[in-house]
Amino acid sequence: MSCFNYIVRFYEHYDYQVEIKNLQSGEYRYKCSPAGIQSKYSYFSAIKKVGKREYKFEIQHNLAVQSSFDSEIFTNPDIVVIKEGTSKTTTEYYETKRRFSYVENKNTITFFEVKHFNPFPELIFNFIGVVNEIRKDIITNNSRAKRPIHLAPSLMISGKPNKQTERIRHSLEERYCINIIYDLFDSGSQTFSGFGVSSLKTTGKNQLLTNKAQ
Repeated sequence: MSCFNYIVRFYEHYDYQVEIKNLQSGEYRYKCSPAGIQSKYSYFSAIKKVGKREYKFEIQHNLAVQSSFDSEIFTNPDIVVIKEGTSKTTTEYYETKRRFSYVENKNTITFFEVKHFNPFPELIFNFIGVVNEIRKDIITNNSRAKRPIHLAPSLMISGKPNKQTERIRHSLEERYCINIIYDLFDSGSQTFSGFGVSSLKTTGKNQLLTNKAQ
């Protein structure tokens, strides 16, 4: 939940209009596991006006995302940003006809994985597999800079890195448009401060932070 709030803060810093949506009995209801129907949980809307055009997105928790290779398979990032109103529910995915909430790959903007571990090589490299499955354009360096700006796919880890995992982070961030963020307990507030977010990798065309965010 803390990392979800950090993501919301990022969009606030980049001057999105951020609002809570779908309160349940007047309270915010987090979706803390992949189980459950998306319509029964709260989320944030994020709206950005660029020139005369208004872009509308949703910041969702534990929503299944369609593969960028195969429309019949899905994975569940911890946090995902999608185009507004594009979450769907079907009874055709499971043999039991249990309802399943998902978003099509074409409507997926970016995503974030959160791990409460000390970082280790296999964990970090596994994240690249998820990036490849959801945003293969980032792995092949074929992504196009479209407005507005978004936080690039990110792996957010609570634990502190060692020399090896710092080396892996540096190498992967040099190759791909991703963020690998360590030590969230000590550095999270600073990383997602008005000054800190300017050093994070983003997708979309460059734009300056507002004075308020800085």
